[in-house]
Amino acid sequence: MHRLMAEDLVDEYRLLTFPTVLGTGRRLFPAEGPHADLECRSVRQIGAAVLGTYRRAG
Repeated sequence: MHRLMAEDLVDEYRLLTFPTVLGTGRRLFPAEGPHADLECRSVRQIGAAVLGTYRRAG
């Protein structure tokens, strides 16, 4: 996925988030990676999780 992001080939992100804190791991949008200018398209709750849809702004 990071290679697709680096080549600017991602038009939409769908992130399923669970309320869990793990503390470590790779970041989806690292500080040294390409800038992601996104706008929130929708957010909905699915059980204990949240599904957020984001598209490139512009």
